[in-house]
Amino acid sequence: MIINNDNSILSYPDTKNLTYRIRHTYESTPTTMLKELDFNNLFSIQLLTEMVAKKLIGKKLEAEDTKNRGQALERLALQLLGYSDDNLQGLAGDYPDIPNQLLEVKVQDSPTVDLGKYTPETEELVMADSNVTTRDIRYLIALTNSKTNIIEGLVLSPGERLGEIFTYVSDTSFKCQRSISMSFFEEYKRKCVFNP
Repeated sequence: MIINNDNSILSYPDTKNLTYRIRHTYESTPTTMLKELDFNNLFSIQLLTEMVAKKLIGKKLEAEDTKNRGQALERLALQLLGYSDDNLQGLAGDYPDIPNQLLEVKVQDSPTVDLGKYTPETEELVMADSNVTTRDIRYLIALTNSKTNIIEGLVLSPGERLGEIFTYVSDTSFKCQRSISMSFFEEYKRKCVFNP
């Protein structure tokens, strides 16, 4: 079990496709996370482990539901990567979550992790101009204690190795998200509601 390891982090190296296109040392953080992918500023998984993963262990994700915990984790990752506060205001919500680091950020607080629209189980070209596929995308998955929301372990892996850690439940996945005003949730907070 990952959370019983000495450092509580399981990581795998980047894919062969990215191996010669990544940085292993930190010089500076790109000004914006939404900037197009720039391989001169793409940090290796090894560097992401040092800059982000090791510092996340023991942190508490302050949110009540999984989606908001995921956004809290994404904000923490952005802060640890050195992105400016401007990047923390509006999260992209695209795939991957942090595009110029090819980093998809997930929280596991139940037996399953929702990978969203894309799955690395099947290779799919996601950035044609860079020849980046779902298997090249790197996944940062925080293993949290469901009672305390404290991060007890982390997985940092390219998509091609994710199947060695987790079992895929479905071979197809499609997610259609709609934003719902927070006032809607406030109106029904602590109430039992049903649709007859």
